[in-house]
This record gives sequence, structure tokens and C-alpha cells, in this order.
Amino acid sequence: MKKTGYGKVIMLALIFMAATCFSTKGFTEQTKNKIAFLDSQRVVDESKAGKEALKILEEFKKKNEEQLANKVKELTDMEEDLQKKKFALSTEAQKKMEESIRRKNIELKRFKEDKELELKDLYFSHLNEIKVKIVKIVQELGRQKEYSLILTKDDSIIYSDEALDITQLIIETYDKVYSLETETSEE
Repeated sequence: MKKTGYGKVIMLALIFMAATCFSTKGFTEQTKNKIAFLDSQRVVDESKAGKEALKILEEFKKKNEEQLANKVKELTDMEEDLQKKKFALSTEAQKKMEESIRRKNIELKRFKEDKELELKDLYFSHLNEIKVKIVKIVQELGRQKEYSLILTKDDSIIYSDEALDITQLIIETYDKVYSLETETSEE
């Protein structure tokens, strides 16, 4: 792609700004130049709150799978019943059974779709609740430990030194906060 004059100027300005910011001369004495990252998916997977949310989701999913299996069995029984009685039924009775099976199929399909949406909503409500708390914890930790920048590994980091990873610290802090919240809510 051919760069215009403006594109070159912008590119040079960005390179200059980056070089200035990340050289020790470019920072004021107040700026610490501490950078860290966290793996927010790992926080969700490994924290107490995340594990509890996953447990709730699994229970919901298991309960729905049992209900779905019952509905599928009911439909299968209806279809088998129709096959057994097909030749003994009048045309009108056969059409009624076929219509009943068709409605049951539609009901089953809607049930599946509804439960998938419920599971997705439940997942995102728990995930959003966890992420909101993670952000608060990261912001507070960033202020306390004087970080200049904390990034998420999930969205933007292609490579980093593992020494910059504060995920375990976030998990431990979040677990403490979660334990306090659950103790307070139980009282």
C-alpha cells in the first residue's frame, strides 16, 4: 500500500512518541514505567468466584439436559406409538397423532432455543459481574503498586516477559474479596 505524505508524518510521529515514552529520559520523575498484564480468562477459570459461577452454569446445564432428555423420550415414545398403531388407526386419528408429534417437535425445538438463551444470559451475567470486580481490583492494585499500565493478555498482547504477569496476584486478591463477600452475605 502506498503511503501518502500525511501517513509518513503520522507514522514518524508515532515512532517518535513511542521512543520518547519508553526511554528513561521521556518519563518525568513521577512516572514509574511499571507495566504489567493479566490473563482475565485465567482469573475467571481459577478464582473462587469463577469456579463458583462455572459450577452454577454446569448445574443449570445438567438440569436442562435432563429435562431435554425427558422431552426427547416423550417425543420418541409418541413416534413409536404412532408406528405401532398406524395401520389400526383411522386416517383422522392418524392425522391427529401426527399433528401432536409435529407440535411436540416444535415445542422441543423452542425448549432447546430458550434454554440455550437462558444459559448464555446466565453465563454473561456471571462473567460481567466477575469482570466488573476484576477491573476494580486491578485499578486499586495499579494505584497501590504504582503501575503505569496494566493490560489484558486476552485482547492485545502478542508477547510479553512472564515476569510482568500479575494474573496470580489478581486471582489471590479476588479470592480474598470474594471470601469476604460470601462471609458477609451469609451473616
